[in-house]
Amino acid sequence: MKKLFGKADIFIIISVLVLSLLLFIPGIFNNNNLIATVYSDGEIIEEINLNEVEVPRTFSPKDGTEITVEKDRIRFSAACCKDELCIGSGWLSKKGQTAACLPERIVITIKGTDKTDMMTY
Repeated sequence: MKKLFGKADIFIIISVLVLSLLLFIPGIFNNNNLIATVYSDGEIIEEINLNEVEVPRTFSPKDGTEITVEKDRIRFSAACCKDELCIGSGWLSKKGQTAACLPERIVITIKGTDKTDMMTY
């Protein structure tokens, strides 16, 4: 009777599995500080270190627009425009994410303090 896998096949399979697991290690041990920057009319109105948020809070940069901040994430929670696309963008929790409320000219961006230039998924 012929074997399904030889020694070389098993070695290749285990090597591929180990290498694929090694790709996820930087994401698991990520000590990146996430900094959320809130812009209004092109000017910075607030910078928040999302890793240091202890108590969730909501603030209003302009009348009718609310931003909610929790540990490691931020989002638009209320908007005065009728389409509310900014609310639909959901929680921002990763470096490089951006949400904007165009009628109110408010933008939220997230920056990180690690050395990585770009991440793709």
